[in-house]
Amino acid sequence: MNTAETEEVLLSDEEFEALEAILVSDDVPADCMNLEMLDGYIAALVCSPERIALERWLPGVWTADGEGADFGSGGAARKALELVLRYYNEVLATLAAEQDPWEPFCYATDGEDAPPLGDEWIAGFEQGAELWPDDWNAGLDSQDVAVAEGLLANVFKRWGADDAADADDETRLSWLAESAQAARGLFALWREVGLPEPLAADIAAPATAVRAAAGRNDLCPCGSGKKYKLCCGAEN
Repeated sequence: MNTAETEEVLLSDEEFEALEAILVSDDVPADCMNLEMLDGYIAALVCSPERIALERWLPGVWTADGEGADFGSGGAARKALELVLRYYNEVLATLAAEQDPWEPFCYATDGEDAPPLGDEWIAGFEQGAELWPDDWNAGLDSQDVAVAEGLLANVFKRWGADDAADADDETRLSWLAESAQAARGLFALWREVGLPEPLAADIAAPATAVRAAAGRNDLCPCGSGKKYKLCCGAEN
């Protein structure tokens, strides 16, 4: 993807801030991912050797158990859905870009109760990697499997060290950079061995699906786990 094509999918500063705000607002479920965890989660999805369908990964954004989600309104659900899908496309485009490549997003530590820098990002990546197929290495030669396993291990290796909890922010930022390099290596490896690139999310498709839902008592296509009439089909 060239620079012009990449820029077309980038969220504006205002849209980025809107996504960040809605993920921690009362309009989404209480255990919805924040932006740092979402970034790690999506990175793992687009680094998968096989395409992961939207209906498999989207519910996990809203709730930890992936079961159902309690949105404040149908309008909130639609807005959250659109911004999450657009962010997915941004991570996909920038992770594949040769210039200004993707870098992990994380929050600075702020206050005693804040999680250590990068912990939520790696937790999101781990959750996304759990959606990889169990037989992801099927059909690959042993050398490519070894390279992939090494890269995947490099994403996580610093975070599981015995003294990881004592690392300062500067050290943790270096870990994030190493994890990002390994993730980009995974993405590039799959292209080199001829695996298909993940498909960009169709922003219009969910809205079309919502409008074309078979009935008001059907599960809402946005992935909330609620009935359409109680989610995107609700009166605003």
